[in-house]
Amino acid sequence: MKLFRANRLCISLFIYIFATAKAFSSPLASIDCAQMVELVDTRDLKSLDHCGRTGSSPVPGTISEDENRPMAYTDMSWDDFVQALAYDQESMEEEAWLSYLEQLEWLHSHPLDINTATPEQMALVPFLTPAQIEAIQAYVHLDGPMKSLGELALIPSLDNETRRVLPLFFVVNQASEEKPQESLLKGLFANMTNSVDTRIDIPLYYRRGYQTGAYRNNPLYNRVRWSLESKHVMAGVHLKKDPGEAFYDSWGGYVMLKQKGILSSVIIGDYRAGWGEGLVIGRGSSASKSNMMSGTSQGVRPMTGMSETGFLRGFAISFRPAKNHRGNDKHIAFSGTLFGSYNTIDATLNDVGEIQTIVENGYHRTESELKKKNNASSALLGAHIEASVGHFNFGVNGYWQYFDKKLSPGNNQYRKWYPRGQHFGVMGIYGNYSYYKWTVAAEIAYSFENNGIAILGKANWLISRKVKLGILGRYYDHRYYSFQAAAIGENSRTQNETGVMVRAEANPWQNIYITAFADFFADFWPRYGMTTSSRGQEFMIETRYEPSASSRFSFRYQMKRKAANDVIIPLHRTKVQWTIFPSDNCKLQTTGAVHFAPSRQTGYGISQLAQFNMLKKKTLRLGLMAGYFNAPDYQTRIYIYEPALWNSSSSTSYYGHGLRFASTLRYTFPRSHWMIEAKYALTHMFDRSSISSGLQEITSPTRQDISLQVRMEY
Repeated sequence: MKLFRANRLCISLFIYIFATAKAFSSPLASIDCAQMVELVDTRDLKSLDHCGRTGSSPVPGTISEDENRPMAYTDMSWDDFVQALAYDQESMEEEAWLSYLEQLEWLHSHPLDINTATPEQMALVPFLTPAQIEAIQAYVHLDGPMKSLGELALIPSLDNETRRVLPLFFVVNQASEEKPQESLLKGLFANMTNSVDTRIDIPLYYRRGYQTGAYRNNPLYNRVRWSLESKHVMAGVHLKKDPGEAFYDSWGGYVMLKQKGILSSVIIGDYRAGWGEGLVIGRGSSASKSNMMSGTSQGVRPMTGMSETGFLRGFAISFRPAKNHRGNDKHIAFSGTLFGSYNTIDATLNDVGEIQTIVENGYHRTESELKKKNNASSALLGAHIEASVGHFNFGVNGYWQYFDKKLSPGNNQYRKWYPRGQHFGVMGIYGNYSYYKWTVAAEIAYSFENNGIAILGKANWLISRKVKLGILGRYYDHRYYSFQAAAIGENSRTQNETGVMVRAEANPWQNIYITAFADFFADFWPRYGMTTSSRGQEFMIETRYEPSASSRFSFRYQMKRKAANDVIIPLHRTKVQWTIFPSDNCKLQTTGAVHFAPSRQTGYGISQLAQFNMLKKKTLRLGLMAGYFNAPDYQTRIYIYEPALWNSSSSTSYYGHGLRFASTLRYTFPRSHWMIEAKYALTHMFDRSSISSGLQEITSPTRQDISLQVRMEY
């Protein structure tokens, strides 16, 4: 009977989607793209729904401004941009994806004035190369401030795709062009805005852990977040409770002072940092294969997300002395940062009280998980200095880190070169040269404990607005290790890897975009599950066809050969996606995926998504999705998008045989700063009578969840 109701529900959904698309096409209804995210897997890993609420509050007015955006697009919308990152989400580790998405959402919520932004600030945007940044700066300097972002079309080094994305992260604030600089004290709270939001997730089921009493608290997820921003001040506080944890198990906050001049910023609290190519420090950076053409330097920024790991907690003082001109339009400019951190960490201790494993999942639900909480602590002190001379940029960064307990990871073969001891030091030198359409960058780093070396070099060439090429080489010694590193690579650790990657982007015809890359990588030392070193390859090609502003078609093929358990099995993944805008009031998207490997069963899935904005002033938004998947194991897992609440995302996937239904409803109060949202989601499995196992087991093939969220901006 339950299965019959689930099937009837999906059939009714599809009928409703296509029947109502026409009905909402009247001038009284208008539409926007709801935020698109990936489905939550029936696996019981910590998903973004419960650990990765990322991003910060939007800039003033975004609640109403986004609601006024039509579905048909000229520039890329935020939802389309997040959707285009699908490959990143499918290939990155969960913690890395959390940090990456947090960085992008923070930049989107705090767009830069393109006329006044410094090169260091522009470098925060992950897809901009140093050459492109230099071209934008030169245009503003020689031709005067931009009147609109449409002038980006006059910069030859910007390709078409980059020009479409830039409006998500840049604005033109002409009113501020001639304003005299005011004192920090006078403008401390000028133009201040506040934002408060809270979310609660209510599961309509019980896991075995709650039935047996192993989970000590209720199954609700809850978070509360407050932020403040003015011209010279940013501050924020967040509280979070995961299912099964006590109120509030996780917390964080920050205060940031901003001021032009020698002292550019001061941060007290939680923050992220990164420079160069991420070999020394870069956790929370955007290092990934899809944006290898850009750098990973992000400087220092507040940690605005809900992640429980991957950030520093302490202070960061950044300075930027005045430029010293040398004549002939040449100048030298310096910047630097002094930073420190002290934080407690979760860890598994051995019999003599040494750290055997650092735990980063953030769960504190059971007695055993609580015993690992705050078992150790770590202190860190570091510095960074950078100089720019003409087209050349050069920097040095490093840190020293101390643990209050000795690291002793055990004697397993794959752990042989894991860090051991209490004191760790890392130092690196990086540089890049950019001129017109060329960019060359490199970094070399050294870890003192095991005399390990890491090297990364790359070159990018913008042949024309229609063709972009890049090559990247990396060498990460198995003896090298940095706790804060986050460089481009096949594995989550910047260690024990060498490889070469080439990438190309082309726009051969006006409405056709092609992206492709090939990556060849190898290990020096056996990894987990291996008895010998190994090598592998990865290839990807994606084609996107946009015949009009109301239609888009894309196809992606990916093949990866990587050893697991001493066996190399190539995995093939294909995805087809068709998006149409029947009117300004509706968006329909059909997605199909097939994943297969020799000697294994084939996984496949299909989903249909529909989004509507209703009511005259676009205050009501409806999102619907139904998906079917049949993937026999985790290797053939399927990623499908579904509507989500504001600034929410899920990065895990589906495997098994089942269906997924999700619906969101958002109401924005007219002439007010309030927004309320609700989401209902259902997962039904056909190939099992229960979901998951152990303490996470649900004794039913059906899982249902309700989420509620409230935002206020004033």
